[in-house]
Amino acid sequence: MPPDNMIQVMVRRRSHNPNLLMAVLAATLACSSPAPGQSPDGPPPLIPESTTLDEAASQAMDAPYLTDGERRRLRVFHGVWDESDLVEPAARAMVALNAWDFDDPALSDPAVPAEIRAEARLLLGELEQAINLAEGSDSIRARRIHCEALAELGRYGEALAATEGPFVWLNDAHREDPGEITEAVRVLALRSRLQAAPADEFHHMMRLLARVHQNLDRLYWPALLAEARLLLEKRDEEDAVKALHETLRLNPRCAEAWHLLGRIALERFDFDSVHAATDRLLSLNPEHPLATLLTAEARIIQDDPADAIAQLEPLLRLRPTFRTALALKAAAFASLYDWPSMRAALEHYDALSPGSAAACFIVGRHLSMQYQYDEASELLTEAMRRLPAWSAPRIELGLLSMRQGLDDQALLYLRAASELDPINKRAANTVLLLEELPTFRKVETEHFVLRYRPGVDQVVADMMVDELEPMHRLVSSRYEHEPAQKTLIELMPDRRRFAVRLTGMPRVGTIAACTGPVIALEVPREGMKRDHHGIFDWPRVLRHEYAHTITLDQTRFRIPRWLTEGVSECMEQAPRTYGRCRMLASSHKNKTLSDPDEIDWAFRRPKKRGDSGKAYAQSHWMIEFIDEEYGESAVIALMQRYLAGESTEGAMRSTFGMSGQTFFHRFLTWAGEQVEVWGLAAKPSLTELTDELRRSDPDLAMVMATSRQARLDAIVKRLTEQIGQPATRPDQRLKARDWPELVRPPVEITDQQLQRWRTLYPDHPDLLEMELRRKIGENGDINSELIPLLERYAALRPVDPFPHKKLAQYYLNSDDPPRAVEHLEYLDARADDTVVYALELARLYRSAGETDRALAKITRALQINPYHAAHRELAAAIAIEAGRHDLARRHIFALTLLEPDRPRHRRRLQRIDAIIAAGKASFD
Repeated sequence: MPPDNMIQVMVRRRSHNPNLLMAVLAATLACSSPAPGQSPDGPPPLIPESTTLDEAASQAMDAPYLTDGERRRLRVFHGVWDESDLVEPAARAMVALNAWDFDDPALSDPAVPAEIRAEARLLLGELEQAINLAEGSDSIRARRIHCEALAELGRYGEALAATEGPFVWLNDAHREDPGEITEAVRVLALRSRLQAAPADEFHHMMRLLARVHQNLDRLYWPALLAEARLLLEKRDEEDAVKALHETLRLNPRCAEAWHLLGRIALERFDFDSVHAATDRLLSLNPEHPLATLLTAEARIIQDDPADAIAQLEPLLRLRPTFRTALALKAAAFASLYDWPSMRAALEHYDALSPGSAAACFIVGRHLSMQYQYDEASELLTEAMRRLPAWSAPRIELGLLSMRQGLDDQALLYLRAASELDPINKRAANTVLLLEELPTFRKVETEHFVLRYRPGVDQVVADMMVDELEPMHRLVSSRYEHEPAQKTLIELMPDRRRFAVRLTGMPRVGTIAACTGPVIALEVPREGMKRDHHGIFDWPRVLRHEYAHTITLDQTRFRIPRWLTEGVSECMEQAPRTYGRCRMLASSHKNKTLSDPDEIDWAFRRPKKRGDSGKAYAQSHWMIEFIDEEYGESAVIALMQRYLAGESTEGAMRSTFGMSGQTFFHRFLTWAGEQVEVWGLAAKPSLTELTDELRRSDPDLAMVMATSRQARLDAIVKRLTEQIGQPATRPDQRLKARDWPELVRPPVEITDQQLQRWRTLYPDHPDLLEMELRRKIGENGDINSELIPLLERYAALRPVDPFPHKKLAQYYLNSDDPPRAVEHLEYLDARADDTVVYALELARLYRSAGETDRALAKITRALQINPYHAAHRELAAAIAIEAGRHDLARRHIFALTLLEPDRPRHRRRLQRIDAIIAAGKASFD
């Protein structure tokens, strides 16, 4: 499934999620979830829910020796001012600068220090004015503004020359002014981007800043903020977050700190935290430009470039020289594949800052996220040409090359980046992996290259090779397309390497990902959570990812999220789980399924927990509907319409001869029939039955009546608020899913009441399930009298594994264990992270002399948990009994890798080799 993603990789969704992946990223409910960016037992939230001024800062402001003016200035500095503190023009200007309120007259007041006014012009993008104002002062801050303005104009040579004075000034070890030292370090940081700097220079800057906030002035938060900037440049997010949190404890209103935390959230695809950061910025200024930038970039990453443009255009009309907004607008046009508008926006940027690398880098990076590799490479290469000492474009080019499987090229870029910036963690991590990859073994088939680390992971690779070409035939024939090149599959030995393979950083929330021609997946292995995600059905996962490879190549990556995910879910070829069936049935009943225009919004911007998972499930369901109602060729035709650049509405009309809404209504009718087949549309519903009990109780009836009225009032209010304010996007429409829930007090269903209902509705699956669970009880004991009821329930609700678990349990403990087989097969088909059912089936088939079936089941168990030695022993024995000495040898060889300290495996291997060589049919 696509992360939702820094690189918009196609990320396999599993219960842990991402993000992502792509990603992929889930919305949380405020009533039951941790704060944005926070795990229940993890570190503090990325975006603090509240900030309290540090006690030391409070005490400093209360010092009795301060004058009233000094105390006011301290309150402004620490962000705890009120209007009465803003009596001096400089104080008002500092507050306006933090809020980016450039229309405040204080920022043009000649009584305000030139540095503050110059800083405002710099932020606004009026760079020549900034330079002119800065030239009127010889302070280090003014020199820093001068240098940054020259750099933003693309006049890199002049900017580098201008850094020389502060650089020399900083070499004086006796400097004591915290502000001047911090400003000089910022100049030095710019200098290191303009020319290659040794690692010692970074450490020197960090020592200088530490000296400021640890020795010279522990309350001087700008030094902590500067430290955070440096750390983020080196991709040290963990320490940067600490520095930013400390900054906010000393200045809760520091806009740049909130903005940088929001940018970290963007890198993590943590959109709840992005929203929280924008809220903090908007509390400083209801139209804070930094909030607009965060929101716009989030929309681009969430594949909503049209809304990004809508966010940016008002800002650019007001502030036409605001270069970052202009660069993001170009990136949004690029994400829409509107190349002329993208070029026009870049030309506009170049007219403002000829020779600047910034816009090329921003747009190139976002194009890389959108899989537009050629265009991304062109712009990133241009950014690298314009500013050769800047490591960031080389890093992105290296990662882009890795996503294309061009590892040698990636290594060249990333080594060069590491030479320019030896401290950058992303580059360093990736170089280490790329230097290790040549030691991986490589196996080639007709359509694949499989790469894995030598050693114990060979036990997975050997099994995987057998599955690749059959998988190719299955997927490519279904969608009538073959990729233009061999697909590279990289089997990563642990979570860290897998994460670095995708993002350059050692964490990501998924187990497999597709970037087009490359599929990476972690080995299915039990162990510490920091090392492994756990066991899983890798053939199913690989089919999912390879379907992405096919459809992305087939459409040149121009395919809506729901379509590529629905296709990939279908190609997993596994029955739908009971949980998914219930979720889809509930969504159908409550009219909360998404139409074709809406469904991608559930991926991009889920409103609550479970929305993203439901989008995957519904996408799968819609593909099944298309296949059943219009034939398997219809999905291929639909993809061709998207390739041609048609909208969803146009593609629907071209493919199905109907509007998207008509298609959706037909889907809903078909889906309702499916729900009935699943046994999840019982009539009357259990809710309707229990409502009868509630209405018969005066107190409960009053609660329901009050709740119903409150719900109606809330709906009327929401509809009234929307009058005259039409929704501009499908996700903004008021739907039934947005209505407040009706409160239904719990009621007791007595055994007598249950029996009355059972008499009235003998084939009601909910009532039959309730009776069964009561009779089975907590100890789970089953007797023969319950067998007909369990079998009847299984027939009435064929998607529920409950009766099959109980019937399998009963027959395994009976005198006739083979009768458990059909129920174990049902359960095994739906298992993707347990081998219990496959193992039991292998034993039963082996006992019955059905060695081929036994071999198939023990093979499935090993696909899910390939590192289990005891299961390998059983597989070898069954393979020998089936006359498959080649497979027996594979499992015995695997044992020599899994348990290298056990000599008997070597002896067995020698024996099986001898038997194979001699063509013997027995094995001792």
